[in-house]
This record gives sequence, structure tokens and C-alpha cells, in this order.
Amino acid sequence: MRKNHVKQQLKQGEPSLGAWLSLASTTATRVMSRIGFDWLLIDMEHSAQNPVLMAEMVATIADAGTSGPLVRLPFNRVEWFKWALDAGAWGVVVPMVNSREEAQYAVDCAKYPPFGNRSIGGTFAPYGFGTTNRPQYNQAANDETLLVVQIESREGLEHVDEILSVPGIDVAFVGPNDLHAQLGFPPSYEGTEPEFVAALETIKAGAIKHHVALGIMSGDGKAAAARVQQGFQMVCVTADVGSMIAAATQNLEIARRAEK
Repeated sequence: MRKNHVKQQLKQGEPSLGAWLSLASTTATRVMSRIGFDWLLIDMEHSAQNPVLMAEMVATIADAGTSGPLVRLPFNRVEWFKWALDAGAWGVVVPMVNSREEAQYAVDCAKYPPFGNRSIGGTFAPYGFGTTNRPQYNQAANDETLLVVQIESREGLEHVDEILSVPGIDVAFVGPNDLHAQLGFPPSYEGTEPEFVAALETIKAGAIKHHVALGIMSGDGKAAAARVQQGFQMVCVTADVGSMIAAATQNLEIARRAEK
């Protein structure tokens, strides 16, 4: 059974660099799976996704054998945990976690008894870790799966210490766009407004206190490198659609300049 190298990196204090998959496409996923990211996250919150396609994308990432397949759930609801983890995902990202109760609910949904209440089932859950041995997966799943909660609201910021005190949470992941909006600023990945910077420091302090890794979205590789220097470990470097737009725009601009 494969080990979750993403979780190992975070436990060892190392950076883990990944990419967002916003395109609901196994073809795009197949390409992204061979670039070398530590993890790839299938976004079900802000993409036109469904559980069947998500499961196929998880399998595509897992079978490539390079990146850890993660899923951002659309809601903090038990059925989404089941669909993602039983498809073989190595972990889930839960958006808009605003209280200790919501954090505890996520742990209950993500972990098998006695630590949580996750139901045992799903043929393909072990497949994501390269095995068909269901008992082996059942025994290792609580240790190998990754639970990431997003702190991206004023309420979440106010309760960050309580949220991160819940045993079983691995990463506090900042949603910078939503956090900016909640603080009254235009959405931005790399904003430098004093209130936003202070909010990041509050989340970082909670993560350090409770021995939880810190994660964040970033706009590009340069910004991601800066976040790593700031102490963020689980850093999103780019997104599939964003990279496509950026590269296509750059190439068109180069070609247009040559016409003149």
C-alpha cells in the first residue's frame, strides 16, 4: 500500500506543492498528473463537477503514481466525504469551516471508528493507494488520509484557535479570495492589506500552537515560493485553467508582436 507522501511532507515540516484542477476533465487531469506536482486537488466547490467524474479524476491521478489525489468538497456534508474518500482520494479539503463543531463534524466524517464515524465501504477506496487489500486499507486509512479545513471567513478567523484544536485536522488552509472579501477588500491571492496580513498571522499562530500545517492558494510559482518562505507548507502553485489562460495569452502576445 502506498504511503501518503503529502502527509509525510507536512509532518516533516517540508513544503508540499500542488495544483488546483478546475476543469472537469479526465483528459486535462491526465496531463496534469504527469508534471510532477506533489498533489492535485479536484475542485468540486467552484467547478461543474459530479461524483462520477470526480471518481474518474481521482483514479486518473492515482494511477499516474506521481501526485496525491485530493478533493475539495462542495459542502461539509457526510455524503461528499464518502464519495471522495471511497473513490480513493488521499484527502479532502473542507471549505468555510467556521466553528469547532463544524471541524469536529469533518473529522467524524473523514475518519473510521473509533476516531470518527466514517462508514466502511467502497470498492475503490484502497485502489487510490495502489492496493486491493481492503483490510490493510481500513487499518491504515485514518493515518494516511489528509483532512484540510479552510479558514476563509471572519467567523472562522474569530474561532481559529477552537477549530484547530480539534484532533484529526492536518492543515489549516487559507482561502485568500474569500478572506479578502469577508474583510471588505477586493478578492486577491497576494493582497498586502494590513488587516489581511494580520489575519494570516492569526491563522499561522493557531496552526503553530496546535501543530497543524499551514496552507494557501497562490497566483503563480513566484508567489508560491514567497509563501513557502513565509512558513506556508501546503501551497497551491497554479490551476489548470489559469495556467492554460496564462500560457495561451503569453504566446498570442508574442506572436502578435512579431506581426508589427
